[in-house]
Amino acid sequence: MLLMRSAWVRWRLHPLRRPWKTKKTRFRFPWQPDPWHRDSTAYHDGMSGSFLVDFDQPIPLFPLVGVALFPQTVQPLHVFETRYRQMIEDCMAHTVDGDLSKSGPIALAVLEKGLVGADSVGSPPLKPIVCIGRILKNHLLPDGRRNILVHGVCRALIRSVDEPDDDRLYRVGDLRPIESPLAEAPSPVVRQALKRLLHGDQLNRMHAAEAVREWVDQEEVPIETLIEMASFVLVKDERLRYQLLQEPDPSERARIVYGELHHIDRLVARCDLQGWREWPKGLSWN
Repeated sequence: MLLMRSAWVRWRLHPLRRPWKTKKTRFRFPWQPDPWHRDSTAYHDGMSGSFLVDFDQPIPLFPLVGVALFPQTVQPLHVFETRYRQMIEDCMAHTVDGDLSKSGPIALAVLEKGLVGADSVGSPPLKPIVCIGRILKNHLLPDGRRNILVHGVCRALIRSVDEPDDDRLYRVGDLRPIESPLAEAPSPVVRQALKRLLHGDQLNRMHAAEAVREWVDQEEVPIETLIEMASFVLVKDERLRYQLLQEPDPSERARIVYGELHHIDRLVARCDLQGWREWPKGLSWN
């Protein structure tokens, strides 16, 4: 656990750049043309710089069924419930002339045991680790709903929760970071190991791995950012995703991601050995 003298912690935010991107040019990844796409991880100009989190102040808790955000990744959200519309409105209260850098943080939390439907109504229990994010984009619809883009900033532990009251319709939490913003990065050999896997015969055919392959080839992308992106895009198992979210050690996260990609690589290789006559009931393993 990180012990701090000050409740203010500044987190460095690393943008993902392309070789042809200039300071005056905005772009979207060609495989993510829609900025509100559910799996969008596109570069946004607001991702650079740093962001201050005041851990002395309660932070709004936005619960979701699974892990939807890691630090250095971007997640679009459609906000339609009245309580969460109020949450975003409160976060935007300190912005001036659309400057979202002054918006308040929100914490994307995970429902305990993946509660859905009726079990998620009200104030269902939450898992203890969250990802604190900042709002990059905010689009208010005529009926009061919002489309927002949230950029992950840091991992945090929920120490206590304040339930809704007469004025505030949503929960807020007393949070503390679980990792240092100056944590030591994984070894450079991790990048080389990931390169070999992602450019190998098996994973090279995975469309989902296309973005991560391009990131791993860009030496200016920090390895810890690369691991966060790979966790977000390629790790689909919810148990592993939460394990990655709650792990404070960047090197251990790198080990988990590499192990999962190596597992996928072996599964694809085994499927390649199966001829079409051996497919179950004539169906492709794909």
